[in-house]
Amino acid sequence: MWPQALYLLPVVPALSLAVSDFRHRSIPAYGLAAFASCVLSTAVLMLPARTILYNVLTNVLLLGWMFGGVWLYLKVRYPRRARSLGRYIGSGDVWFLLLLTPLFALPVYVVLLLCGFACGLLYGTFVRIVARRETTIPLVTFLSLSLTAYLSYRFCLSLP
Repeated sequence: MWPQALYLLPVVPALSLAVSDFRHRSIPAYGLAAFASCVLSTAVLMLPARTILYNVLTNVLLLGWMFGGVWLYLKVRYPRRARSLGRYIGSGDVWFLLLLTPLFALPVYVVLLLCGFACGLLYGTFVRIVARRETTIPLVTFLSLSLTAYLSYRFCLSLP
């Protein structure tokens, strides 16, 4: 049971980052460092080095492909605006996405991304329709919630 409990190690810093991102739309560097240390220690203690490297490579390639597509779309759609990608996604969001790469294989990582992005879009749409105001989407919040749900589910399945 104790080795499986290591999967819950990143949950506390992830939830702390989620609250900070939801309230202030920014995440503190020390919270990101705590999350990084928890994720990396969990990956090193639970997975072989070859698996970690493979997960990082495939997931970073996925992120590069996604952000490259978004960057290309924004360049075509808004050709006069310089640095248009930075207006839509924060550096904390990118660091959070990169820090998740060692823990998960590509199919699980894609599911986590889709769940987080879909929940964020639903939140943005709900606020726009109900509250009738423009808002930014706290992406780290919804990625953290999907991460917490997945890790809790995985832990519950490992119990005897």
